[in-house]
Amino acid sequence: MTEKPPSLRERQAKLTQDEILKAARRLFAERGYSRTSVRDIAEAAGVSAQTVYDSIGSKQAIVSRLNDLIDGEAGVADAVRRLVHSSDPDEVVATSAVVTRSILERCGDIVHALVTGAAAEPALEAALAEGQRRHVEGARQVVKKLQALDALDETVGAKAAGETLAAMSDVRFAMMLREDYGWSLDRIEGWITATSAALLLRGE
Repeated sequence: MTEKPPSLRERQAKLTQDEILKAARRLFAERGYSRTSVRDIAEAAGVSAQTVYDSIGSKQAIVSRLNDLIDGEAGVADAVRRLVHSSDPDEVVATSAVVTRSILERCGDIVHALVTGAAAEPALEAALAEGQRRHVEGARQVVKKLQALDALDETVGAKAAGETLAAMSDVRFAMMLREDYGWSLDRIEGWITATSAALLLRGE
């Protein structure tokens, strides 16, 4: 059965939500969460405050949608599709590095806002925790794919492999490499990829 295409009203509603999320992302990064009001977000998005509440909800609800925005802008769905269809262990093991680099490159501002504000703001802490959950699950999927290809080092258990990959490709670690050590995005992606391959792939 073919899916019914979205109606004009549904497409317009989605565009409005996207504009609200983009405005919120920009303001949270520039001003911080506590100094940004729903009215500020509405004004930046070119809509009324009531439209924000009707379309998405409260400021906390907007924050909870930021992980979807990050995934969309970073192209996570495309990376997952490539992972599913790939039969090349080198390409598979590089997936986490590619995604981490893309998040840092395209969404580094909002990730920084989430990380630095999480300690003081429960809503940001919850969003950061959800992002971490998605990240760890992504690493597990990479490991499962390596197992399916019989490419995972037999001396490394699947649980340890998933934790290792998640730790090495954690965007917070990548941010530290960039901000504190001055590493370029190419160097960060290359290091995560090479180290992941060295630790996880079966030897020839």
